[in-house]
Amino acid sequence: MVSDLTEVIRCEAVTVGFGKKDVLRNVNLSVEEDELVGVVGPNGSGKTTLIRAIAGFLPYKGTIYYDGVPTNKLKRRDIAKFLSVVPQEPPVSTLTVMDFVLLGRYPYLSRWKDEGPADVSAATEALRELGALHLKDRQINTLSGGELQRVMLARGVVQGQRVILMDEPTSHLDLKAQQEIMELARSLAKKRSIVATFHDLTLAGQYSDRIVVLREGMMLAQGKPRDVLTSDMISRVYGVKVIIEYEPVFHVIPVFSDSSGQ
Repeated sequence: MVSDLTEVIRCEAVTVGFGKKDVLRNVNLSVEEDELVGVVGPNGSGKTTLIRAIAGFLPYKGTIYYDGVPTNKLKRRDIAKFLSVVPQEPPVSTLTVMDFVLLGRYPYLSRWKDEGPADVSAATEALRELGALHLKDRQINTLSGGELQRVMLARGVVQGQRVILMDEPTSHLDLKAQQEIMELARSLAKKRSIVATFHDLTLAGQYSDRIVVLREGMMLAQGKPRDVLTSDMISRVYGVKVIIEYEPVFHVIPVFSDSSGQ
């Protein structure tokens, strides 16, 4: 599936509807090799829908290509090898961390075949890369939010060879864990492409190579964070005033009106 092109995913006029309502409309998007694309927008703007459409979890109109090949020409197993999804909602499971990560190896196993030494080695290396190898014998349901996110990323790494789709990877995490997870995502983006949705515009601007802005299912803008995440654009999309600081790091500060009367 790998071609000489640096474009790993392309969406052409992608539209997703539920009932009579289109929740994603005519989206055109490309994802380049080894970049982190941040998708931002208000609740209901279509961020998660875009992730699920790219992953093949939802029916859509238009065309999505993986390495130049339309997804309708690919087998489900090939799609699962090409990309993985790290969902927003954590799993409820009593599996051990190692067994959970090994579930990501299912596209590589023949029918009725259990995981072998190569699969265990891949899972071990992924956990080590994500700083979670010491958790391998713990049960999933005993992990903290930050630990669980590392483990879900490890499962994504052992499955998707080219792309990881991350839906709100920092939700429910404290500040330290948010930073740690995004540093890991940036490191992973050196070897594969990542598409991540964000509510936090500061994190999106600090860690993304490129930003995609959605509102009411339509793409309003895309480009480098400092070019796209301007005070005017944020006011237009979110209906709030903000101050943008660029030094020492990109930071979005909401401006709240003084309702105290003082």
